[in-house]
Amino acid sequence: MQWTWDAVLGLPWRHEPDLAAFVQSDAVWKLQYGGDSRVDGAFWIEPEGLLDEVHLRQDPPASGQAGQDWLALIFWMGSRMEEWIEDAPRDVHGRFDPSASHPMQRGWLSVPICEQWAFELGAHVLGEVWPEHRDRLKAEYAVEPTLDVDSAFAFQGKGLWRTGGALSRDVMRGDWSVAGRRWRVCKGRAPDPYNTYAQANKWHREYGLEPRWFFLLARFGPHDKGLPANSTQLRKLMQDLESSLPGSVQWHPGYASATDRGALEREFQSFMDIMGQAPVASRQHYLRMEPGTTRRNLLKLGVKEDHTEGHAVCTGFRGGFTRPRQWYDLDAEGLTPLMLHPFAAMDATLNRYQKVHPSAVAEHVAKLAAGVRPFGGTLRLLWHNESLAPEGMWEGWGAVYPNVLQAVS
Repeated sequence: MQWTWDAVLGLPWRHEPDLAAFVQSDAVWKLQYGGDSRVDGAFWIEPEGLLDEVHLRQDPPASGQAGQDWLALIFWMGSRMEEWIEDAPRDVHGRFDPSASHPMQRGWLSVPICEQWAFELGAHVLGEVWPEHRDRLKAEYAVEPTLDVDSAFAFQGKGLWRTGGALSRDVMRGDWSVAGRRWRVCKGRAPDPYNTYAQANKWHREYGLEPRWFFLLARFGPHDKGLPANSTQLRKLMQDLESSLPGSVQWHPGYASATDRGALEREFQSFMDIMGQAPVASRQHYLRMEPGTTRRNLLKLGVKEDHTEGHAVCTGFRGGFTRPRQWYDLDAEGLTPLMLHPFAAMDATLNRYQKVHPSAVAEHVAKLAAGVRPFGGTLRLLWHNESLAPEGMWEGWGAVYPNVLQAVS
């Protein structure tokens, strides 16, 4: 109910377990969920059974039928129940593989399906006043750019040993142009290619958008190539971005932190040391998320928002929502204070997995925006500072980000 009425429809509601009080209530609208007999004046839903069960179900409730149980459908999809199944398919990084999932097979990922179902239910319950309320909700459409900073700089701030080792490798490989460029950047004689922050914020201001930057502070490793947390350049960058837009700098827990609580706590403290305050929001590196465990650990640290909900291999709406909603812990069987902020499209997904040509990216993301606008949700984008530097694997991507912002704003 909270996801449907609070998060999506923005309507006040109250659960009334007493039948007599429910019948006598003079509420403007009523929804009756099950019961032995129907109450006059109330919209009635016959429970499908999912909300009375205490075990996980891999298959969703029936949909597309007259009188379907919208509340059960929304709960099944929004809780990501199928991802909690013990033998759920996972990739080499331990991430849920959606390729054979019900949402993928049924086309539910292309639109915020839970918000669509909530709108269908709202139309039935509110009746003649629904069109006016629907139009108010549609007017809430917004775009929120978020950018992960896995490696703040390509050459700067990596310390004497890493820089020296990289120069040695450049020379041994005969990459004299790279070695020369690395040397010039480190000596301050050339700009670092990943220093794309000013340009990105120029585009954000042009379209009236407020970004959020998620900084990786993990120890160096096979999947964590960022600057050390004690880098003075990294500290200055994070503090400068926060100063220009308070609340914009947030935390990007490293690869191991999804299952290693010690690593999570260590990186949290690094953020505190740099920023002088705790992060409000976080997003897991590689989008690695151990169902239940990772988010419980975030809650223990006082993190209020998790921005990890989205697939790496495809764009779309992993949990069926664009609006923030409280995370439901299926093990504890209850809502938690942690707010989930879903994203719909990631640059790495479009480039590495879906192989979308740079010239077609804006159109691809615009189609996602078209799926959000009718429901007035928030289209969140996940980009990286590296992809704004049009070289290497990002060759040809120089104009992609501003074109995307223009297409969806």
